[in-house]
Amino acid sequence: MNEEKIFAELEAKTSELYSKQITAAAQVDAEAELSAAMKKVYGEEPNIAQLLGIGAAGSGTAQYALVDYSFVSNVRYLWAYVDGAWRCRILSDPQVEGIAKVVMEASRLDVWWSDGAVNFVRCWKSF
Repeated sequence: MNEEKIFAELEAKTSELYSKQITAAAQVDAEAELSAAMKKVYGEEPNIAQLLGIGAAGSGTAQYALVDYSFVSNVRYLWAYVDGAWRCRILSDPQVEGIAKVVMEASRLDVWWSDGAVNFVRCWKSF
């Protein structure tokens, strides 16, 4: 899928959300080490969403991530493009300050969601 189509889909999703007036690549070795550590602690590799008590219908690695920040309203969204669809989460100002920099500096972003709403993100940074 080309970027033009992906960003057209984002614009359509953004328009849909805003019209409702809602204001409110890690290395395999690192993944293997994390998996082994989780197995050592929990006896088996748990589903991270279940472990944290987060309901999630799906998960995947984001191909794109961005933050919408409106200066004329309190609209702030974290967007992630995963498995051919845009997923989002409404953010508060403190959340934007905390997560935006981490997400944008990550070399990989894993995302868990339900009904298109992002519930959890894991930001990876490879060195």
